[in-house]
Amino acid sequence: MQLPHTSVKVPTGLSFDVPDLLMVQGWSDFHDFRMAIDIDVCADGDEYEELLGIYESTCAFRRWMIWRSCDGIMVQPTMGRTMLFDSMADALDLLVPARA
Repeated sequence: MQLPHTSVKVPTGLSFDVPDLLMVQGWSDFHDFRMAIDIDVCADGDEYEELLGIYESTCAFRRWMIWRSCDGIMVQPTMGRTMLFDSMADALDLLVPARA
């Protein structure tokens, strides 16, 4: 008996390592943001094992969406282009919000 040939689609977003999740949680707390983890998300035909949302602490406004791909850490601001980083630490260094 021969099994049918099927191709497995690799998710756009992969799950994060626990140290990365802890780093983002600590960073969010320090900068007065709220981190939310969405698991098994499908958006615009892409699948994400984990998707992080970084929100303003006082409202439901999401500042950034973060996921991990095979290429690195992807950060999508609410307005702007998706950015690619080698590590979560590199991404968070750039995302430190300017305070007036």
